[in-house]
Amino acid sequence: MPTVCTTQARGRRMRLTRLDECGVPVEGPTGQLVTSGYVSVTSTPTYEDPEEINQPNANGDTCIRDRGDPTLSWIENEIVMCLIDPDAFNIITGNPLVVDDASPTANTVGFRIDDLLTGTASFALELWTGVTGQPCAAGEVQLGYWLYPFMVQAQVGEYVVENGALTLTMTARTQAGSGWGVGPYNVRADATLGTPEPLLTAIGANTHLHYEVVTVPAPAAVCGAQELVIP
Repeated sequence: MPTVCTTQARGRRMRLTRLDECGVPVEGPTGQLVTSGYVSVTSTPTYEDPEEINQPNANGDTCIRDRGDPTLSWIENEIVMCLIDPDAFNIITGNPLVVDDASPTANTVGFRIDDLLTGTASFALELWTGVTGQPCAAGEVQLGYWLYPFMVQAQVGEYVVENGALTLTMTARTQAGSGWGVGPYNVRADATLGTPEPLLTAIGANTHLHYEVVTVPAPAAVCGAQELVIP
């Protein structure tokens, strides 16, 4: 079976999807958001320390030495955003939005940080990365596709108002037990027909990250959350 190996650089797009408490995408008018207004996403896997057994014999020499396998607890993602999008802040952290008094439809103009709501949201995080060294010719363009299907417990990090760029930093961690399934989006192309399709196989109960090389273009970035319609 041929293996697709790539070198990658630059983050092309990020998509956030609202999830319920079971990790299932939530259909609705503000169910998803696509942005290019982020600086970085730093992923840090966290493991439980392996259990070690070290038993000397009566002479003090090692009789038994064994070490268990490491266990992945979660992957922590630090998201740094340069575009201050209130809807993105709300989807990630669960904090409330601020609206104005425009009529007939109010505009979303900000957000608040509430100690009872911070960290209550569940969301999925998708990233598209560029593949370097592709031939300059008409046809399919490869992208790296990174999916964290179940993110929880977001925290707001440090931000600085100064003579410089203002960025917002948020951290959240993955959780097992995702209800993402194959997802509500067409992210890959059928190998035979070339038609856009959802994931080929459903996300498993213990899956924290899904990665593959895709040729379906990344979605367009838009300010603010957009409607999510689940097929």
